Amino acid sequence: MDVRPADTADLTAIRDLQIANWQGAYRGMVSDAFLERDVPEILARKWAELPGSDNLVLTAWDDDLAGFVAVERSRPGGPYVDNLHVAEVARGRGIGRALMAEAARILSAEGSRTLWLTVIRENAPTRAFYRGIGGIEGPEQKDFLYGQGIVSLPVRWDDLSALAALR
Repeated sequence: MDVRPADTADLTAIRDLQIANWQGAYRGMVSDAFLERDVPEILARKWAELPGSDNLVLTAWDDDLAGFVAVERSRPGGPYVDNLHVAEVARGRGIGRALMAEAARILSAEGSRTLWLTVIRENAPTRAFYRGIGGIEGPEQKDFLYGQGIVSLPVRWDDLSALAALR
């Protein structure tokens, strides 16, 4: 597996992976109409170009895109994992762990000490994954995913060196 920064040639694969994962994982958590009609359009706009220098986007490749992580470096509260996605066929091989560890290594080298994200309450497998790599869940909060009402939980890592060491 090759983990590297994303480039413009990766954008279509990143978009398609995120669409497939949202349509698979979020079914029953948000409306089907949102997943089928709105998500492809929203993510096509989002991944039309690489985000700016305030963002870190890493990809993991075998023959195809196996996964990616996108981090906003200067969110209030510290660097924020906006997206972590692993292709269904690549799950269980440590790709999500490797992407999170590499992001933590880079952010730590830049001087960051923490990392956080939010996860939908009903997304039990993802919540278990984050806990398994040292994430600490905070209290439930009402939230929105592109206008869709959800309940989410913040997940935080207060020691990036420990997360970076998981690779």
